Amino acid sequence: MSVITIGKFDGFHTGHRLLLEKLQILTQKGEPGIVLMIRSGGERLLTHEEEMTVLAEYGAPQPVILPFDEELMRMTPEEFVRSYIQEKFHGSHIIVGSDFRFGYQRSGDVNTLRKLGAERGFQVTAVDKLFREGEVVSSSRIRKLYAEGNVKKASLLLGSDIRYAGIVKHGKELGRKLGFPTINLYPPEEKLLPRFGVYRTEVKMDEDVVYSGLTNIGLRPTVNDGEKVTIESHLISYSGNAYGKRAEVKLLDFIRPEMHFGSIAELQEQMKNDLKSL
Repeated sequence: MSVITIGKFDGFHTGHRLLLEKLQILTQKGEPGIVLMIRSGGERLLTHEEEMTVLAEYGAPQPVILPFDEELMRMTPEEFVRSYIQEKFHGSHIIVGSDFRFGYQRSGDVNTLRKLGAERGFQVTAVDKLFREGEVVSSSRIRKLYAEGNVKKASLLLGSDIRYAGIVKHGKELGRKLGFPTINLYPPEEKLLPRFGVYRTEVKMDEDVVYSGLTNIGLRPTVNDGEKVTIESHLISYSGNAYGKRAEVKLLDFIRPEMHFGSIAELQEQMKNDLKSL
């Protein structure tokens, strides 16, 4: 028998973590825990590696990922319970959010699940939604904050910093020629990006040395030559050779949207002004 928590878990935000806390409590008696993630396509708030880090914090196992495909979409609530909760995972206790919906055309809810549990021998715990500043914490709310560039508030709702990590790649060294040397990362394709623009950041380099910096996320319209989206950071007081090293950029605050300048000189002047915000 097992204890199962079910949801989309996009971002494992602070609301989702209430379910993980409940899972942690209910599995203390020895029954295994299962995190059943209903996964649809598109960009996500966290990479798979970041999701694993969050789960490890709660002593939760690696998730079982259930693609939201045609077969799952057409399952009735009764078929879902029989196929997954009973036959595949032998659930004895199910943990969901209070707004949980499942089955064909979202026809099942928590009451449906409780009714089926009473008939088929499993318990159901519904965890109330978490509110912050009068609004429900949700992935859609966090995604809206990303679109606005409000990374400070988004990170509070997520319960973790918004970070982008990777290996520093060679660019055209235009920043160095402009007097503002930068490091370039290419974001993972599966991870959602915030509003294109300039951010105040902290960049971890050189075995956990952290540098203050300015980071532009976007297509660099003034000098764009068709390259894909880059995360380009100017590190204050860094003078080493960063190529080939791993860097991690933490977004702290939005400064301004990405802009197109009429000349390189205008871009240089704006970069000087941006640095005054640090």
